[in-house]
This record gives sequence, C-alpha cells and structure tokens, in this order.
Amino acid sequence: MKFSKRSAALVATGVAGALVLSACGGSDDGGGEDGSGGQSGRVVFGEATDFPENLFPNIAAGNAVSTANILNGILPGTFNALPDFSVEYNDNLLAEEPTLETEGGTQVNVYTIRDEAVWSDGTPITADDFEFTWRSSRSGDPAAGGCASVLSTTGYEQIESVEGSDDGKTVTVTYATPYADWQGLFSGDFGGGILPAHLMDDEDPVALCESLTAGWPISEGLPSDISGGPWQLLAENIDVGGQIVVLTPNPEWWGDGPNLEQLVIQNIGNDPTTAVQGIQSGELGVIYPQPQLDLVEQVQGLEPNVESEITFGLSFEHLDFNTQDPHLADINVRRAFAMALDREEIVEQTVGQFSSDAQVLQNRIYFNNQPQYEATAPDEYQTQNVEMARQLLEQSGYTAGPDGIYVHPERGPLNIQIDTTANNPLRQTTIEVMIPQLREAGINATYNANPDIFANVDKPTSLAAGGFQAALFAWVGSPLRAATQSIYSSPQGDNVQQNYSRQGTPEIDALFQQFVTEPDPEAQAELGNQIDALLWEQMATVPLYQKPTFIAYQSAIEGVEDNSTQAGPLWNSETWTLQ
Repeated sequence: MKFSKRSAALVATGVAGALVLSACGGSDDGGGEDGSGGQSGRVVFGEATDFPENLFPNIAAGNAVSTANILNGILPGTFNALPDFSVEYNDNLLAEEPTLETEGGTQVNVYTIRDEAVWSDGTPITADDFEFTWRSSRSGDPAAGGCASVLSTTGYEQIESVEGSDDGKTVTVTYATPYADWQGLFSGDFGGGILPAHLMDDEDPVALCESLTAGWPISEGLPSDISGGPWQLLAENIDVGGQIVVLTPNPEWWGDGPNLEQLVIQNIGNDPTTAVQGIQSGELGVIYPQPQLDLVEQVQGLEPNVESEITFGLSFEHLDFNTQDPHLADINVRRAFAMALDREEIVEQTVGQFSSDAQVLQNRIYFNNQPQYEATAPDEYQTQNVEMARQLLEQSGYTAGPDGIYVHPERGPLNIQIDTTANNPLRQTTIEVMIPQLREAGINATYNANPDIFANVDKPTSLAAGGFQAALFAWVGSPLRAATQSIYSSPQGDNVQQNYSRQGTPEIDALFQQFVTEPDPEAQAELGNQIDALLWEQMATVPLYQKPTFIAYQSAIEGVEDNSTQAGPLWNSETWTLQ
C-alpha cells in the first residue's frame, strides 16, 4: 500500500508537536480500505534510545538499538530469534529449512529462496545478495580487499565461497573452516541482515569501502527506499527534526501482514514522565523504556487499559575501559577499579528496585538464565575489596594525596571519567552509586552524559574513535554467542570491530577460534566459560548485571510480545492488529 506525501506530512506534524497523534487511530486518507491490502489503523512506538544518525547496521554509526528496531521488518534474514531464545528459519524468505552438511572439515549450507521473494523495487532477492553481504563483511583489512569500518567479520571471514544456482534462488555457502553459529549469518535478528547487491555493490573495493563507511545517513534514508521485508521506510517519511520515522507496508511484500497502515516510531527519549504520560493518554501505543521503579509502578497501575511485562533477556550492562588511556593501560589500575566496586549494591540501588530477580552478572559470554552460565569471576571480584585495590595502585607507583585520591608521578591524579548515554536516569544512578565506592579506594570518578558515545570515528569522543576513559553501556545479544568474538578479539590495526577497549590476548583469540567452530553445544559452552575466565584476567570489561526489559502497550493492540534478544520489541510488528 502506498501513502501520499500529504498523509505522511500530517503524521509527522502531529507527532512532532507534543505526541498528539492517536496511537490507535484510523487512516487519514482512507487507505487500507481500498482493497490494496486491508490494513487499518496505526500504532505509535515510543523509541526510548537515541534517534539514529545512520541506518547502515554494519558500521559503528548504525550500531544502535533504534536502527535495529527500524530495520527489523525491512532487511530480510534467514533465521529469526524467538522470545524463548530459540531460533527458527524465516519461512517468508526461504522455501524450506536450510541444510547443513559437514564432511572432511568442510561445512556447506544450502538456502532455497522463495520464488516470490523480491526487493521493494521488484528486483528478485537472489544469491547475488547473499554473496555481496558476505563479501562486504568478510574482512576488516583494506590490504585484503576489506574495510576497516566493518563492525564484525565473525563467521563471514570463515566462508570460502557463496554460489548461486537455479536462477539465483538456491544459495550454496561453503566454509573454509566450520562455523558453529552459522544461523546467525545473513540474519537480521543477529546482525545487519541481507543487503541489496544491485544497489550497493562496487567492483572497486576501495570505492565499496568508502560507501560502506559512509553508510546510510538518516536524513537520506535507505538506498532507493529499498525493503525486502513487510515494512518500508520512504525517505519522505523521515522527520529528523521531529525524530520520527513512519513505516508503511512494502507494496511488493509477498508474505502475511502488515495488518496496520502505519507503524510510527517516535523518539521520546528515556524520560520516565514522557513514557508514562504517553502510554496513559493513549498517544503512545507501545513503549519499551529502560525500567525504573517509579515508571514500572505507574505503568502497572494503568491496568487493564495498559498491559506490561518485565523480562530478563540477552542484554547486559557493563563497564568498558579504554586500555590506551595512560591510567587504564595499567592492568593494576583496571583491576583496582573493578575491586573497588560493590556490584551487589549497584544492583540493589538500580534494577533491584523493581525486580527481585535481578542479580550480579559474573560472566560476559553467558547470562544468568542460560544453562551454559557459570560464575567465572574470581573471589577477589565477587565482593568489594578496597584494601586490595589500594595495594594494587601502590604497586604501580600511586600514592594517596591529601584528599585521599591517588596520584602517579607521571600520569597525575587518578581521575576517571565514566561516559554513558545521555538522558538515561538508570545509568546515571548506576554511576552515582559507583562514585563513592571508587573514592573509598582513592579513585576519583565522574559522570559524563556523552551524546556521541555510539557515533562513528569522526566524532572524537565516540567509542569507535577511542575518545573515552571508561564507558557504561549495554550489549544486546542473541542466543547464538559466537558473535561475541568481535567484542573481545584483538584489534587488527584500525579494525577494532566492537572491541572498544582495544585489548586482547593470543590465548583468548585462539580459544575464540575454537569456540566459533565447535559444533557440540556442551563443548562450546566449556570453551565460552574458559574465555570468560581469561577476560577476568585482562579486565578490560566489568559485567554488572543482566539487563531487564520492560514492555507496555495499549490493551487494544493485539500481538505485542516482548523479545528480549537482538530482535527487539518490534520483531513481529507486522502481525499486530487493533481491536
């Protein structure tokens, strides 16, 4: 179904003013009753994270939850992550379940694309798109035809070839070495999804890298408004000033849904008052805010008009240290910082306020509610250890100043700024709890809301540029854990992938090589816990807690279900209906 520019403009104006657009209203122009699909109504989703600056998901600038929420129903993928952490193949894209064959150390996967699967411009989705997606993500080394801006090469770098047959509708992927979590490749729920080769490919690897690095700036939209899923985002339906995007049904979509005429994604920030007032008035249909005690209690008080749920999913809050900082390059300082933290108190004062299930996370690879989870943290990090923290600092030449803060003869006072996302009260509270804990150990920590924390390398204070000392944020994970390799493997030149701490060891790298190729789940879990034990030794990241998610929605909207994996709250939005 197509919508006029006039209709889209009215939507943007209405939402941008003061959230005055009805969350559950009908069509402005009667579309959806004209026989073109039978869609009716619109739902407004209140996006609590930062409005994206870039829509290309495979670079730092597009590596944001808000980008993933937009692209979930746009870029096609081979497998979907379900709310129970299981995975299933996408039968909208694929005609049958993909096959896996291993023989003589070689792994081969075969995908059969549905004949009717096409991009929104009518171009068939074929093996060419799989081949391009692989080629654009297989290397971060420009000397090998790769691109340093690529966030992750995990899995793709192990592929030897991607070949098409049957007019490109059969895709054969051959691996040079096996990849255990192969379902996570070519899958939007576990990464960027399949890319449109006919719009993006370039025979010149340098020119291709330049275009990948530039990505898809939000103000320009997607290339040719392209979509291979149930939703489409037209450039005319992006209001950067109002921080709104309006998704409309893809007119070439061959599967079921969408049932709505419009899915409006309105950035509301993480102000609890805005979220509560919006869902209470009906101006917002669905919200997915960072849970906080007052917010949860107020929303739960809106039953039965509003339904809500708290879930512990595959996301965890953590601290990253920049190991190139003069202080934090010293492993004793990083260890002292971690020992000074009372993580039990941090949980009690934050997520423990609204869920008795909240607990300290003692692992980076697995989560508390996963069967593979082991508490790998050594005893000295299990509880606050101020005395040992001070001893470590003094071993590295620090002495306590008159104010109790340690000073190094060359590095100066031990002042550490902790960057985090802007307008996030829960993270601000987390750091405010940390500050006096760290001061007990002679570390002067400060809070800094950094609006550029997830920006590209052109913003000097971003994670990608390395312009920080310590950073508090969350990784949103998937049931397939091999993807963590890009976070903890040693950087290769300018290609740090997602290892913003810029720290790694040959031993961890070697274990990850086994981890991503091990087909036996029990053996892979053992390797994962071995890796995490070594991550405690290098202490570049401190896990805090498994992060709960909180979803609330108008009871008139049917089909809403939290998916606390990378798939996110809009994972099945094409099935939503209004009573």
